[in-house]
Amino acid sequence: MEAHRPVVMPEDEVTFRLAQLLLLLDAIASQELDGASLERIGYYDFLSANPFLVVPPEGREASLLRLAGFDPQVLSYASSSQRFTSRRERIQHDLALLIAYGCCHVRNRDAALTYAITPDGRALGARLTATYATSFSTAAAIVVRRLRKLSDKALRDQTVQWLRPVGHNGPAAALLSVLGASPELADTS
Repeated sequence: MEAHRPVVMPEDEVTFRLAQLLLLLDAIASQELDGASLERIGYYDFLSANPFLVVPPEGREASLLRLAGFDPQVLSYASSSQRFTSRRERIQHDLALLIAYGCCHVRNRDAALTYAITPDGRALGARLTATYATSFSTAAAIVVRRLRKLSDKALRDQTVQWLRPVGHNGPAAALLSVLGASPELADTS
């Protein structure tokens, strides 16, 4: 292995992101939703890749996520807010590509654009059989089902809470349990 080779993250690969977005759009359609706004897709996308920000670590859904390979103790949850911002910036570009490929369509519904998977997109998504595709589909189904009834404002407000770095159940809880709370954090928790 060459030490000077750059590390490539899957999220940096357009093909990976498009496949993930197809699986998400399919999960949205499976919840009998007629598409979703760009903003809502951004939330669903990020939270489906990081489902333990939404799902408490105990219970049936948490067990399903663990069986799918997700871990609530992953230390990357501590840097969620930074990753959320950069990931959302790519969604519009990725949706435009899916539209160009005929896998997604956009509609103007009540003066707002909504995006939905097409039959060709569903057919292509069904051909994605990697373990991660199955895992992500499981997480997306859970996340969309949990969040679909929230208003846009409630979804924004709740996401701010999930992305907070401190607190007993915040995303940094796993990091703090490994490293121990610093005096500054202990006072604010």
